[in-house]
Amino acid sequence: MAYAKIQSKENTQILTNIDGSFKITLSQENENITISYVGFETINIEINKDTKYLQIGMTPKYEKLETVLISNKPSPAEELIKRAIKRRDSNDPEKLLQGYNYTSYSKFIIDNEFNGISMQADSTSAAIETIINEGRGYLSEKVSEHSYSSQNGRREDVIGIETAGFDKPVYNVLAMEVNPFSLYKKDYELYETQYAGPLANNALRNYDYKILDTIASERPAYMVYFKPKREKIVAGLEGILYLDTESLAIQKATAQLLGAIRLEVTHNYKYHPEKDLWFPSNQTTKIRPGAGGKEISVFGGTISVGSVQKGGGLLSSIFGSKETSGDIYLNSSTTNYNINLDFTPEVKKSEAHINVLDEAITRDSSFWQKNRKVDFSSRDEATKQKVDSLIAAGNVERKIEIKKALASGSYPIGFWNLDLSKIFKFNNYEGIRLGFGGRTNDRVSNKFNINGYTTYGFKDEVLKYGIGTQIYLNKKNGTHLNFNFSRDIREVGTFDYLKGQNTFSILEPRFVNINFFYNYRRYSAGLEHRITPKLDTELRLSKEDIWQIKDYSYLENSEIFRDYDLTTATFSFLWRPFSKFLNTPEENIILEKNFPQFTGQIEQSFSTLGGDFNFTRLGLKAEHEIKRLDNSRTEFILEGNYAFGNIPLTHAFHSYPNNPNRESIFRRFSVAGRNSFETMYFNEFYSTSQAMLHARHQLRPFRISESFQPELVFISRHAIGDFEDPEKHQNVSFNTLEHGYSEAGLELNKLLGGFGLSAAYRYGAYHLPTFKENFSFKFTLQLQL
Repeated sequence: MAYAKIQSKENTQILTNIDGSFKITLSQENENITISYVGFETINIEINKDTKYLQIGMTPKYEKLETVLISNKPSPAEELIKRAIKRRDSNDPEKLLQGYNYTSYSKFIIDNEFNGISMQADSTSAAIETIINEGRGYLSEKVSEHSYSSQNGRREDVIGIETAGFDKPVYNVLAMEVNPFSLYKKDYELYETQYAGPLANNALRNYDYKILDTIASERPAYMVYFKPKREKIVAGLEGILYLDTESLAIQKATAQLLGAIRLEVTHNYKYHPEKDLWFPSNQTTKIRPGAGGKEISVFGGTISVGSVQKGGGLLSSIFGSKETSGDIYLNSSTTNYNINLDFTPEVKKSEAHINVLDEAITRDSSFWQKNRKVDFSSRDEATKQKVDSLIAAGNVERKIEIKKALASGSYPIGFWNLDLSKIFKFNNYEGIRLGFGGRTNDRVSNKFNINGYTTYGFKDEVLKYGIGTQIYLNKKNGTHLNFNFSRDIREVGTFDYLKGQNTFSILEPRFVNINFFYNYRRYSAGLEHRITPKLDTELRLSKEDIWQIKDYSYLENSEIFRDYDLTTATFSFLWRPFSKFLNTPEENIILEKNFPQFTGQIEQSFSTLGGDFNFTRLGLKAEHEIKRLDNSRTEFILEGNYAFGNIPLTHAFHSYPNNPNRESIFRRFSVAGRNSFETMYFNEFYSTSQAMLHARHQLRPFRISESFQPELVFISRHAIGDFEDPEKHQNVSFNTLEHGYSEAGLELNKLLGGFGLSAAYRYGAYHLPTFKENFSFKFTLQLQL
């Protein structure tokens, strides 16, 4: 039984875990304990220190009841929770107070259960060394100053951080919601997993509640048990809320999760009578192995905690140690102190959610002795002394380097970060395209990099290449000076944003079937600068020589241009106003990608300075995504493009068509893109002004089994546009989009690994005569690094 109450002679009280298990430490040789649970007979048992395992059965408590009237009224527990939800804003510090500040000390450990080895003052150095070599692999400490104002929100300044065994702190750990501050929010995030909040507006839909007891203390509390009622639909925790009997504020909370992992979370609050407010005082989180298979995000990658059992697992897979013994666990604790609930000065608005001060990584021992608010044991001290050998032996810093590089589509080999996107591609014009590319890393210099690539198409038999350098003027705010030269091909009608583009993809669906390219030779110089963590910009000046591959020419002022030169200036920005960022002395790191986000670009071509044409191209894209606790999601992308001036077709706009120009449905069978029109044929439409809307709604996964959970996605896409002076474009024919293009589709993803199926149908003004002309059938591929 979950959360049965066990009380010892000295009135020490514990609760059983959600599987009924418990562990109790005796202060005497023999001791009586009392076990009670609502609806069961209270029992007393005598136990002694020699007892290692005890199985206890309880007898239901039958009472003779008077005649009662059965009704459908809510249970007392539900009524209590409804009242607590209504009073939530008057108990939530961020709703009740105009401002507050406090300091916190956090300790994060990856360790092993060391099977009864006790670290006393007389422990030998040999015992300490054994524990370190066989177990603990990570220890970090952090001291932060937190401020909040109702106008500007929360700000965390990290004033001290130390990571045992690493030359530099592992900042990615700061990105994890290891100890969430508030239980009053709609969602409860822990290790990048969202759980339903036990006091959210829809809490009664997601949880069952039961009042177990009333705790008698200076401020009595209801002891309310909560348990998920829709576990297979919405992620939830099982635990206890201690609600103040007067204010219904949270005094304490414990939560657990058993299954793939074993998770234990405890929140403690302290009462501040001057504000009649319970404020978080300390929190602990512990994760141990469970039934297997659950992944927890650490260091920017994932570790399979669930697969860790005795004799291997976590330290073996992450830290390279094959000598681990006992079950590995992650343990984190945070203590809040110097709490000021009358903080009146305005919090300085910061674009970064967490700021790491420059001096944070150089704190001396006196700083840590002053600010440690939990015991720093001899085992902790030994970890600081010894863990560096584990880090080096497991080549952990190398693994972190690889994971960081993979996020940007590269793989570090010595001084060179290999660009994975340049190795292999295929399209109808080049055939197989093999290449090699990348850039130098900090092993060469931390002031600049040299980048380049070369690739060869076996069908067109042409070598393409590029070379450049990036000079780091200021790494922290992303100020870089770029110089590049490239000779390659590009799809006609392409509009690439300098910012906001995910340049790396294991598979580029549209690229396979593109057959209308042009050649270019480009010299460029550019400046990147991150104005704030949320606003990233780039300015580029370029000179391009363009010559055609197909028989296309552009008529301008009675002069026919087949080959031409362009001199352009391009400004691009990426604005993520709702995302959260970590600001470190070296760089800005995105913590949480939130929506909407906006990408914009303006490109001006000059008919002076060696250019043949004068035109302007504009683009603006808005992206929004709604994620839900049941793992369903809805996505919208709204994009508009506009161009005016002397615009050759090479620099007009296509609408991301992805349907090969073949007659049979199965001959058109290929890879479906994520934001492309699957029924629109290549080279069918071009525009000088257009607007596109992509809407995707993914239902929650179908839980057929633990390993087979396909996802059904409904898709709706629309485009409308126009084309100025189409008669200027010679030897090509195309349609325009002034009547509006529409298609609807379905995807059934993750049928076999990352593979699925896609079907779409064209309807509306550009509907074609036969079914097969309007229908597309393809496969999908979703791979995540």
